[in-house]
Amino acid sequence: MLGSIAARRFFAAIGVAAGLIVLLSSGCSDKKIIEPECEGCYRFNVAFPSSGTQNVLRDVFFIDSGNGWVVGHDGLVLHSSDSGAAWTIQRQKIGQRLWSVHFLAPDLGWVINELDSLVRTGDGGDTWTEWRIGSGRGLTSVFILDLLRGWIVGDSVILRTDNGTSWQVYDDIDNVVSTLYGVTFATPNRGWAVGSGGYKILYTDDGGDHWIPQDNPSTQPLLDVVFVDASNGWAVGVGATVIHTVDGGLTWTKQSIGTDRVLHGVDFRDVSTGVVVGDSGVVYTTTDGGVTWEERASGTTNDLLKVSYVNAETFCACGYNGSLLLVTRRWEECCE
Repeated sequence: MLGSIAARRFFAAIGVAAGLIVLLSSGCSDKKIIEPECEGCYRFNVAFPSSGTQNVLRDVFFIDSGNGWVVGHDGLVLHSSDSGAAWTIQRQKIGQRLWSVHFLAPDLGWVINELDSLVRTGDGGDTWTEWRIGSGRGLTSVFILDLLRGWIVGDSVILRTDNGTSWQVYDDIDNVVSTLYGVTFATPNRGWAVGSGGYKILYTDDGGDHWIPQDNPSTQPLLDVVFVDASNGWAVGVGATVIHTVDGGLTWTKQSIGTDRVLHGVDFRDVSTGVVVGDSGVVYTTTDGGVTWEERASGTTNDLLKVSYVNAETFCACGYNGSLLLVTRRWEECCE
């Protein structure tokens, strides 16, 4: 999401504790010659930080290269202050099933409770305040643009705030809002929401006053969406769906990926560098904007639900049975 990307760039300081990295891939992928007599490759290394739980972990979000949060079932909030190498249970039983987390700064964040409430912290998660939204619908995803503006989507509902405290339900007079699973904004006016039902992509250019459908080349439900700027975005979903736009969603095109699994989560660092995760532990990465996708050994068969970049070379994924993966891309001059 754009807000998180801007914050990550601002705070970026690349590095993960090398002592916790476990090498899983044994091949030499992405081989390049950097000098006539020197050959090497990029290798992806995977660590398995302990989450301390077997609960489903629904979402992960890194605000900078140090601080990240994971939320899940049983009102669980996990926090890492060391680039995802170690995690501690910060809070339990704030709400029930927590589906989405978004931070604006290391001390300021929001979490969505499936049961129609928003939980907010102003001190990095030491304390949380819960607000009842009052929509009467299940909630699935939150995107906060700044201290005043934010959007929430869920079970056939879109909510919006312009003051940071009260939330208004979108008046769906055109009957276009279906069950939605992801929402993101590139500017205060331009945003997208994805889901299932007849209209799987909705677009607004007036901050959410009106939402209109965009053509979806896939007939499958979409489960997550990310934009790196006002033009370039990706969405993923059922049936190994990956779709991409370079014109703000005026047109979307399918991208080929070598799996038939459901893809639940997507994140992009920039217009070239991205990752998707899904069922049975599938992980695919790209360095050319999704023109080609390469499968990465994840070392797990647990379904992975969301993924977030920690820094330019590292991403973190979460999922079922308390699964956490920390994947780092590193150059090795001699990888055989």
